[in-house]
Amino acid sequence: MTAAPDPVTSERRAHSDAPTAPVAPVQPDQPPVRPDHVPEHAYGEPPRNRRLLRLALVGAGIFLLVVGVLLPLYVYPRLAVLPADPQTEQILKGTDATVLMPDMDAPAGATVLTGVNVTARNFVAAATGVDNDGGDNVWDIATRIEVDGRGLLQARVERLSIDPNTGEATNCCGDRLVTDEAEPDGKELRHEGYYTFPFDTQKQSYQIWDVNLEQATTAEYVGETTKDGIDVHMFKKAVPLQKIGTMELPGGLFDSTEPNVDAEAWYADTRTYWIEPNSGDVIGVREEITQQYTANGKTVTAFEAKMDSVRNSQERLDQAKQASSLLPWLRGRASIVLVLLGLILFVAAALVGRPLNFRRRTSAH
Repeated sequence: MTAAPDPVTSERRAHSDAPTAPVAPVQPDQPPVRPDHVPEHAYGEPPRNRRLLRLALVGAGIFLLVVGVLLPLYVYPRLAVLPADPQTEQILKGTDATVLMPDMDAPAGATVLTGVNVTARNFVAAATGVDNDGGDNVWDIATRIEVDGRGLLQARVERLSIDPNTGEATNCCGDRLVTDEAEPDGKELRHEGYYTFPFDTQKQSYQIWDVNLEQATTAEYVGETTKDGIDVHMFKKAVPLQKIGTMELPGGLFDSTEPNVDAEAWYADTRTYWIEPNSGDVIGVREEITQQYTANGKTVTAFEAKMDSVRNSQERLDQAKQASSLLPWLRGRASIVLVLLGLILFVAAALVGRPLNFRRRTSAH
């Protein structure tokens, strides 16, 4: 008789008789193997020296940008200013001139001289005894015209108030013209336009004050040239012969039996300026001037001359050269360069400050 099989024993035997997959031996001290074609990346901040360099580049870039902005907005306006007390003199000389010279020995009390040499001096200084709280410049312009060997022909003092930044007349402080020492208060003036050319003189026309006309007239730009070693702009102001008023003069000058007559005053002038454009400095002047009086059908020439300015002192020419080099950079050129350099430093700082990217490879043992 055969015994029935034990189901538990039979199941265990069946499992023990089934084939099993081989098990790899375990090596506890060996690290896992990574195929060498798989890359590993590591990311992080740059080292300390590169971070310091980045900060230095950013700081330098900010500094250059700030300076580039301040030069035209703050520095230039404080340098491009007319002096409160110029203490400057301009001298013009003419030859073969015609003048009406006082002469107590002559029947008319004056004599017309021809073929003489003349010198005109214009001295500009700060006006004294002026109540000026507005910051404008107030100048006294003393003019003397002398005839060589004969002495003084004409003299006047003109008081002028102008904006020191723009050079335009402001009429703030008792502008006037004095032609007679017996009348120190002189004649009130209302100035117009410019007495001198402005900083950053452009290639355009300007309204320039003419004291003989007591109004501004147009000085037209005529071209560029070089004078006394300085690059200049040329301007020409032409005033045609015209009546400018009347003056009481001895009748004998006009073949009149009257002791004095009211003579018409006539005036014409052509003036050429050589201007250093950045500073507005006058490097040279040439003038052809005519002053006449007419009465009783007769015309008497009071002053007629062609005059050229004397070369400026070397010190003043050196100052004009320095201004011609420095002012354009302060006005804009330096700002462009500094801003560009600042932007370049920002780009360099961005490149230096990029996070590091390392790639490592490991090989199987």
